[in-house]
Amino acid sequence: MNGLAPVNNQSSTGMMQGKNGRSKGRIPDGDGMDLRQYDGQCVRITHTNGEVYDGICSYNSADYNEHEYGRNEDGLQILNLLFYRSDISEVESLEEHEGPYGKFLDGYGKVEEMAVEDGIDGIVDVLFCDEKEHVHRMLRCLDKYFDPNYGHEFPWRYETIGALHELLNVTKDEYVKVAAERLITIWGPK
Repeated sequence: MNGLAPVNNQSSTGMMQGKNGRSKGRIPDGDGMDLRQYDGQCVRITHTNGEVYDGICSYNSADYNEHEYGRNEDGLQILNLLFYRSDISEVESLEEHEGPYGKFLDGYGKVEEMAVEDGIDGIVDVLFCDEKEHVHRMLRCLDKYFDPNYGHEFPWRYETIGALHELLNVTKDEYVKVAAERLITIWGPK
């Protein structure tokens, strides 16, 4: 599966373009870099197939991955996507970046798009995750998928509206409240 190991049966497709100018680490032949240094950081991971993924990552040791996923190789995990060391060509820390989307370079990216395309379970996983930045990115991403001008079917429209109502009941994050209410008002049943 190209070494991108979706946790919870998520898919692994798509591409985003990377940016230059931040702390980068190349992994020659999958060796030589201490991936632990990126634990808890906002990073941009370039897969060996050229696809690029942004997110707040956690480090998984080889022992942990062996126990949980049956592969004795360390890696980095962004939400439910696991990137094994041998399938990472580059890791770029985005910790020093500050822009309109915080440490992220874009409003949302491949990680959130993949979650939406995987269905309501992927959407809910991100909407209710502990990383508020990913929740914010998912809300911006959903705006695109709700829009019929986007040109794709969005079969989870009503389930997503229900999840947004549920999110409103539990969140204290003001941005999440405003963005979720906006999506419900614009795209919910009339």
